[in-house]
Amino acid sequence: MYILPLTPVIKKWNNINISIFPPTNCVAIVPFNGKLDSTLGISKITKFIRDITYLNTKSLDIFIGLLLGDAYFKLGKNNINIRIGFKQSIINFPFFWLVFNDLSHYCASVPRFEYAKIKDKKYGQLILDTRTYPVLNILYELFIDNNIKIIKYDMFHYLSPIALSYWIMSDGTSSQYGLTICTDNFTIKDNIRLINILKIRYDLNCSLHSYAGRPRIYIKADSMDKLRKIVEPYIIPFSNYKLKKGKRPIL
Repeated sequence: MYILPLTPVIKKWNNINISIFPPTNCVAIVPFNGKLDSTLGISKITKFIRDITYLNTKSLDIFIGLLLGDAYFKLGKNNINIRIGFKQSIINFPFFWLVFNDLSHYCASVPRFEYAKIKDKKYGQLILDTRTYPVLNILYELFIDNNIKIIKYDMFHYLSPIALSYWIMSDGTSSQYGLTICTDNFTIKDNIRLINILKIRYDLNCSLHSYAGRPRIYIKADSMDKLRKIVEPYIIPFSNYKLKKGKRPIL
């Protein structure tokens, strides 16, 4: 059996600026799939660090949920690696801040505030951008085909309860009896594929509705109790109204 020599790896670690990762004698065992610390304030991440950065399970789930909603891809320099952007209205600040805290390991700075103009009205919005990482290319390949965001068959394996929760917090809308998910940016074919995933994986009764000529997914009232049991452990109090025929809390 061939074992890859550690010398090249150790040499690369030795070349890292000690102001970024100071020497330590710590010998604690750190779980591989645990929460990753924030990297805010580190001005430059070396190529070696970018190459070995990974997605733990929760971060992957969150990215999947956000990308099913409002998150989007941005090409980095030389169009090689990917960064992910995410926008939310300022009125959704509690949810947005949750996302930032969860994903701060992948961000170089705190979110920025901008105004968006919609129908001659200005609205405040918060914007989060990750750094570019090779590992994010996996998500790009999962969602993008011919430069268009689509739903592929593999999504069945990625739509975990956490991913579903963040998708709902990002793009779910409380209805009189059920829950509407604003999937306007996907085609009818993609929406039907998502409905099939929700039905097969979670036994949720869904239908396809039309809003301003665009498709949206409606989770019917007879599946709401089942949906709540799946996602409530991960839904923050601010977003819980989406599951209970309520209105957004006033901050």
